[in-house]
Amino acid sequence: MRGKKPSATIAEEAQRCAEKMGYHWVPNTVAALPFDAFMFLKETIVAVRLKKVRYAVDDNVIIEKKFPEDVDGLRSLPLPPHVVRELWLRTQNERAWRRFYVLPDTTAEIEENTFEGYRNKHYREAYWKKAPYQIEFSRTDLMGDEEK
Repeated sequence: MRGKKPSATIAEEAQRCAEKMGYHWVPNTVAALPFDAFMFLKETIVAVRLKKVRYAVDDNVIIEKKFPEDVDGLRSLPLPPHVVRELWLRTQNERAWRRFYVLPDTTAEIEENTFEGYRNKHYREAYWKKAPYQIEFSRTDLMGDEEK
């Protein structure tokens, strides 16, 4: 006997995580498009691709080399450029999501987003505190006078 089956699917777990950060989750109903859901939060729209893998990936992983089909699929979506694309990675043992921005030319792991209350388990706080250049900004700085 292999034990009790999980009560929640990977999509349900991701939806709970997104809603905890304040997003509205809308599953993708078009099977031909290579993403799993949209997340909405005020001015932000995110196309999310979910990926569950058996083994942990290295902290310095180059995600477009490790999962080229998923990254290319997100980049090829017929969406306007202001729609953010993210690959969410979950390993069997970590039980936490690692989020990666998929940009036109590169990818970047999201280590911390204080606005959303998201913090990656692999966040290297000491490394970033010694970074040679740091900038702090708020969402109102990005949006102009609308929210001030």
